[in-house]
Amino acid sequence: MDIKLRYHKNILIITPRGEMDHHNIEKYRNETDKSFERRNIKNIIFDMSETDFIDSSGIGYILGRYKQTLFVGGKTAVAGSNDAVKKIMSCSGLDKIIKMYPSAEAAIAGIGREAGAI
Repeated sequence: MDIKLRYHKNILIITPRGEMDHHNIEKYRNETDKSFERRNIKNIIFDMSETDFIDSSGIGYILGRYKQTLFVGGKTAVAGSNDAVKKIMSCSGLDKIIKMYPSAEAAIAGIGREAGAI
C-alpha cells in the first residue's frame, strides 16, 4: 500500500505497490497530481509490476490521470500487469483506451515513438 514515483524526461512512472483500492487512492492521487504539476509532466506510465489487486477506485484513478495527459497532449500507458490486474482492466474496458505494455521500459520506448517524449 505504497507508491513509488520516478521520472524519465517528461514521463512520470507511477509504481503502486500492493493493493490499488479505495483505501489508498486519495493518497496516490495527491502525490501524483503534485508531481504532475511541479515537474511539467506530459506522459504517465503506470508500472503495475508490484500491484497485486486493483478495484474500481483504482480504475477511476488511472482514468483521471489519463484525462490529465490528454489535456496536455500527452500519453498514458499501463505496464507490467499480472493476469488478475489485466483481467480487471479488460473487464472495465480500460485496455481499449490506454495502451498496455509488458514492462515499463517497453512503455517508455512506445510513448517515445508515439509522442516524441524521449
